[in-house]
Amino acid sequence: MVASTDIKFYVHTNSNAPQLQNAFGSMISVLDACLVNGINIGPISSLTASGTTITALFSSAHNLMQYQVIKITGAAQSEFNGEHRILTVPNAQSVTFELAFVPSVSQATGTVSASLPPLGWEKPFSSSNPSGGGKAAYRSKNLLLPSRPFLRVVDELDPAYTVTYAKYAKVGLVEDMTDINTMLGVQAPFDSSNPGRNWIASGSDSNVVNGWSKWYYALEGSFYSSTSESGIPTSGSRSWVVVGDSDYFYIFPTTMAGDSFAATYGFGVFDSLLNIDTANSFLSSSLIELGVTAADRQPKTRYTGLGSTSVQGATLLQRRYDNQPNHTLAKTLSLGVSSSIESGRFNYINDTSLTNVVPFAPVFLFDDVLRGILKGFYWLFQDKPYLNLEAIEKNKELFVAINVAVGVGVAGYKGQIIVKVGGI
Repeated sequence: MVASTDIKFYVHTNSNAPQLQNAFGSMISVLDACLVNGINIGPISSLTASGTTITALFSSAHNLMQYQVIKITGAAQSEFNGEHRILTVPNAQSVTFELAFVPSVSQATGTVSASLPPLGWEKPFSSSNPSGGGKAAYRSKNLLLPSRPFLRVVDELDPAYTVTYAKYAKVGLVEDMTDINTMLGVQAPFDSSNPGRNWIASGSDSNVVNGWSKWYYALEGSFYSSTSESGIPTSGSRSWVVVGDSDYFYIFPTTMAGDSFAATYGFGVFDSLLNIDTANSFLSSSLIELGVTAADRQPKTRYTGLGSTSVQGATLLQRRYDNQPNHTLAKTLSLGVSSSIESGRFNYINDTSLTNVVPFAPVFLFDDVLRGILKGFYWLFQDKPYLNLEAIEKNKELFVAINVAVGVGVAGYKGQIIVKVGGI
């Protein structure tokens, strides 16, 4: 059976992938590539068939991973073209995938190339900033969704902010927009007494408070340490992973070059448990408002809903379960063991050897009622049992383990979550 290609994932090590640097605009570059444009991998030297199994040989290192989805174009025989799930990576210059039928020739002809196709979102509004970065608005193209809110991203230098400080995108869920600066309907987060609270910095110098809902990607330290926003981030590229489909995605950026424990952010639809739910969209961000020089002795993991069980950690939902015209905050939990992702403290298996895949469970959103289930997002019952980005197959479903920074109380920890990347 040919593997599905609806869920896709991308990593910073892919050839020609944009990088998260200590520079405004880095987050928009990653989102543009993964959601809208795709990533060019390069020419393919040969496509060779053995039955329905196809081996793609590149002229140089492809930097692709098992279970990623590639798009083949340019083959004279159309059966080779299209999107395919990578099943094996025999070496640095080849990958294999499966066709539904034996192709008409054993060797494809033509000028063949490969790319990582985008998730298929649209970017109807954007603007650029002469000082670097800009603004962007993204949303799903799926007209069958009950609601298609925008993810608004402001990834540029605010006039009140200092360019050497931490870098992050200010993000919000917006029910409707007519241009990049005109927002209509419900917003999350939102303060009716101060509509610009999430978008425009207040204060000056060391007392600046810049944003309320943030996707950090460059800090002086790691995401699980206690650092102020005024510290100067180190130079270099940060690791990141994006996984999702045409309706939702998660993004896992680290905040320090060389670190592998990422923040847990995301946007899109969740599977609602309500009979009728016309606003089943979520936004996971760091919900934190502090002056840039605040010591913030509590790691930023504490303020991020998908990676925290602290009282501050929450996930934004487009509307309440009763469809009131305002956003709400949801807590995350997983089968009664809501702290299962946290390193060392909540290891339900300890050092016992298991005969199969380490158990993991879906993550639920609680909005006064059990509102819904996050798509393709799971918490583990053991402390980091897998290598970072290790591929896992379970019951003909495909998963990847990701190292993440998590938090409870006033502490920051290193943990691991599982994301679904497809099926076979």
